[in-house]
Amino acid sequence: MYLCIDMKSFFASVECALRGLNSATTPLVVADSSRGDGAIVLAVSTYLKSLGVKNRCRIHEIPKGIKYIKAMPRMRFYISYAKRIHKIFLKYVSYQDIHTYSIDEAFLYVKPYLKYYGNSIKALAKRITNDIHNELGIYSTCGAGDNMYLSKVALDILAKHNDGYYYLSEDLYIKKLWRHRPLTDFWQIGIRTEYHLNKLGIYTLEDLAYSDTNMLKKEFGVIGDEMYQHAWGKDDVTISDIKNYIPSNKSISRNQILFEDYKKEDAIIPLLEMVYKVCIDMCVKNIDARGISFYIGYSKDIDGGYAKAITFEYRCRDYQIISEIIKDVYYANVLDLPIRRVGVSFFEIEKIENRQMSLFNFHNDKYIALCQSIGDIWNIHDKNAILPATSLLEKSTIKYRNKCIGGHNDE
Repeated sequence: MYLCIDMKSFFASVECALRGLNSATTPLVVADSSRGDGAIVLAVSTYLKSLGVKNRCRIHEIPKGIKYIKAMPRMRFYISYAKRIHKIFLKYVSYQDIHTYSIDEAFLYVKPYLKYYGNSIKALAKRITNDIHNELGIYSTCGAGDNMYLSKVALDILAKHNDGYYYLSEDLYIKKLWRHRPLTDFWQIGIRTEYHLNKLGIYTLEDLAYSDTNMLKKEFGVIGDEMYQHAWGKDDVTISDIKNYIPSNKSISRNQILFEDYKKEDAIIPLLEMVYKVCIDMCVKNIDARGISFYIGYSKDIDGGYAKAITFEYRCRDYQIISEIIKDVYYANVLDLPIRRVGVSFFEIEKIENRQMSLFNFHNDKYIALCQSIGDIWNIHDKNAILPATSLLEKSTIKYRNKCIGGHNDE
């Protein structure tokens, strides 16, 4: 049996707790107002949620008649509270039976502990969530289920409307949710997947459960089989499986939403700055990549963007080489439109160990040594101790980003 525990309006709840306020009665918004009224709201208090204000809206979308406290994001505090919550989990279960799904959500495998505590699964869930609230002032909700999938669905769809707790067995799942709509309410079914399923005549879990499995595999690959199993409430993945999983293809990704719309000639600055930082890190860690992909997202007033994956002729971590490759593709293909998002991803990352030498692949030892020295300086001081010359440009974001955690203000 599993619990899936989620902290309600986590960032906003932490800000309320730090101020000695109650998130359920306090109108508070977590947003970086220095980015203007178009800044994304990272979290709103549970009180504002009850008034219909949504997370991830923009500041200007909050109804004008609502007065609220505006809190600057402080990621260091949120991480600190997440660690304290994890310590509360450890009072009840072993670290081997905890999977941290995100900063504000975790799975706990509790079946071996129910007999020890002499509790029902609901009683144990309430003990844990009450501890979190009494110690930290943070409200939480909990889904419980016979497997991880059922506990997550119980949390996402039912617990939040049933006194903060709900349990699902396979039978209850079929009874309660087989005809639930929309499908996007279910874990791992996004808008595009729902659209694809709808085109196949599948609108509910019941439709999915009685679909041809061969057709699902043909349309969705291995995900099709997983969706079929989930339609029946079955899931054989355990926390142990997750902890022991080793991905066959590792990647390193970075992305950011720009403070404002950038011109084409300006947007390449933060794009290359992200590439620069990853290249330094790869030199320090003695790894390289088979290739890189980058993404450009146009302003919200314009549909779409541009994405390109580039496989290197030889495995590489040299910024001087990679930046020239990106520049060639960028200037030739990205449209001269306002740009609001940029992202990069290095793929097929590998440790450099015993590798076949090549007479045709230039290996710049001096460059690698320089990057490793820069990395050492970063580790001793901080990443703003030594910067590329682009940091002096008006449209550079590297100084600000280096002060952030997860892309948000670090205090």
